[in-house]
Amino acid sequence: MNRNWIIIFTVLAIFSIKDAFFINGHTKGADSAEDFAEFDDESAKHDKYSKQANDEFDPDDDVEIRAPTGREGVGQPLHVPLNAPPLKFAYCVSCGYKQAFDQFSQIVTEKFPGINIEGGNYPPTTMKALAAQFLSIAKMVLIVSLIFNRNPFEAVGMQTPGFFVWMTQNKVSACMMLFLFSNSIEGMLMSTGAFEIYLGDELIWSKLESGRIPAPTELIQAIESHLELSGAKLASGTFGIDSD
Repeated sequence: MNRNWIIIFTVLAIFSIKDAFFINGHTKGADSAEDFAEFDDESAKHDKYSKQANDEFDPDDDVEIRAPTGREGVGQPLHVPLNAPPLKFAYCVSCGYKQAFDQFSQIVTEKFPGINIEGGNYPPTTMKALAAQFLSIAKMVLIVSLIFNRNPFEAVGMQTPGFFVWMTQNKVSACMMLFLFSNSIEGMLMSTGAFEIYLGDELIWSKLESGRIPAPTELIQAIESHLELSGAKLASGTFGIDSD
């Protein structure tokens, strides 16, 4: 076999294996816009986390963390107790939301020293994940068959389709097109657009529901409210408890 083919096959195999195993699953919680309703202002015209209140936001827009305005949420750090539930982020890795997670982690850590922060990929549906895996395997089978001059259709008793005949006559172009096209489809299948935030097992923000990510002040207020309702005592001068 030509040495160039060996190099091409090795590179394609490495990228395919990376695509297949890079994204790990993350436990998915219940997605409900009503989870935050009890913290909203009842006098407000609309629930700020409802579909109606967020029609102007495009779910496909890039994640942008808005800087806090005014003095709200900029007070003293709040020291959470040791038994406080962890803050979990489940986001779309293939969408490039890892950077947004890192920025939020820094903001939350500065405001809540000692809080445990976890992050991971928000998995697609089972059908989409299986379809992406099948496509990845089919891609590798076709590429290997082209490189080693094998016909997988004859092996299973099927008539050789025209597209495979063309691929055998244009191996380099076919392998590159197959690799790029299949990777694009796999990325679409694995993409969820999610940026979900949980405190313990309770969902406190859902980008899938609201169409956007929270501002830093919104997230801080949500964490404070949920910790207070859970009975956690926050050590801060703003609560009348002076921290040492």
